[in-house]
Amino acid sequence: MSMSSYDDILVLASKGLFEEAIKAAGEIEDPFEWADALLEIAFRAKDVRRDLVPLLLEEIRRTLKKIKDPGDRAYIYSKLARFHAVTGNGDEATEVFDRAAEEIARIKDEGERAIAMAVLAQNLALTGLTEEAIETFNEAFDAAISAEMDYRTKLDVITEIAGLIENAGDSLDSREAIRFYEMAYDIFDKLRISHRAADVEKKLKMARTLYYHGPPEVRAALLEGRYNYSLKLIEKLYKDPQERFIAMLEMASWLKQIGAPEYLDVLEGAFKLLERIGLSETNVQRAAAILSGMGELEKALRFAVEIKDPEKRDDALAAISLKLAERKDFLEAREVAKLIGNSMLKARLLEEIAKIEEESRWEI
Repeated sequence: MSMSSYDDILVLASKGLFEEAIKAAGEIEDPFEWADALLEIAFRAKDVRRDLVPLLLEEIRRTLKKIKDPGDRAYIYSKLARFHAVTGNGDEATEVFDRAAEEIARIKDEGERAIAMAVLAQNLALTGLTEEAIETFNEAFDAAISAEMDYRTKLDVITEIAGLIENAGDSLDSREAIRFYEMAYDIFDKLRISHRAADVEKKLKMARTLYYHGPPEVRAALLEGRYNYSLKLIEKLYKDPQERFIAMLEMASWLKQIGAPEYLDVLEGAFKLLERIGLSETNVQRAAAILSGMGELEKALRFAVEIKDPEKRDDALAAISLKLAERKDFLEAREVAKLIGNSMLKARLLEEIAKIEEESRWEI
């Protein structure tokens, strides 16, 4: 099947033209490609044309019998299991994931078997089964490492597995994505594929920065430099103004990290929004941490003093105080340190500030 005809089917299905998409898919002769196209249509039809789903699934099941290659069968089963999981059929999903694993065991070629495991792991990740996904990715990686094949082929297989781990991260919210990016970065870095390692490292930093509200589509738009579109997405995705405020702070923090001057506009927009809303204790703590992390210390202090939990308030104040000292604002650093309730923490902090001040005097 040509890429364009596959893309055409996806475009038709994405526009809700499901009958046309199925008709276009009907021209595919290869059973594997036909089943894959039908699955893609099913994913797009599941919320809007539920009546079509049973028919599509029935046809996929029929077609699976015609697919001879265990690697191809494993691919379709993995994807089909994810479909059942996201549509709420947990038992069915478990059963079909097991079928995928059975097919993987039948693959003769060690490299292909390792890649098929990674595809299964990717679908587990997209289903929200993070622990199982990490475990299966590790198995795939170990299988590739211990496989008997020439160095060049082994390198290609491992690189492909790392790419699938990265793709899994790309499709998940920041908190879940972090572990996958860490794994992928580790592999690319060890293989010395520096451009891929650098790409994943950037994605990892972004996921850590957009920790609370970093859905895949917002991160993708930010990576492409589409800042206005990212803001519009945040407005659309977060109807709760408190969540939108934190999401805007995280976005501003990322833009400041990469040196984009637009961060000031986003920050200003967030504070305009704040004038109209109240914040929960959790969001006060988050705001203090994000602003402190991005060096907006006066703004961070405004939130830190409002934190009700004494231990967390002290921690927030300590972080701000240290950053002020690092910025060589020693007087302000001491003033903030004095607001800390825990006397031992306060004493330690004042010592640390004195040390930083002493060291700065010796700097040329």
